[in-house]
Amino acid sequence: MTRSLSLTMTRPHEKLGLKQPLGRRLPKGLVVWNVLLAGFTLAFLVTYIVQVNRAATMSFGLRDVEKKVEVLNTEVMAMEDKVATLSSMQALSDRAVALGFVTVDNLEFVNPASKSYAMAH
Repeated sequence: MTRSLSLTMTRPHEKLGLKQPLGRRLPKGLVVWNVLLAGFTLAFLVTYIVQVNRAATMSFGLRDVEKKVEVLNTEVMAMEDKVATLSSMQALSDRAVALGFVTVDNLEFVNPASKSYAMAH
């Protein structure tokens, strides 16, 4: 039974209508395949090197941008400190005195709930 099955089986190159397998049809088949393999390996190697160099270049640019961000954050903190200092109550009252305003000693407030807004002195 196994003998009859082996006799009826066809080889892959025969199914494709070829007299010989592809490796035997190529002149010096082993050398050609090795050259093709070496070519593909070299192409992938060159692609890898180009991508690594491009990534390294981008990382240097990213580091420069990070340094600029750090400098800008330092400037923002300095400006926020200056704004806090200039908007303090002491600074505001000093500027009011410099503009000629006087301090108020006796404060009187109007109570809008009493429905009377006029005050007599």
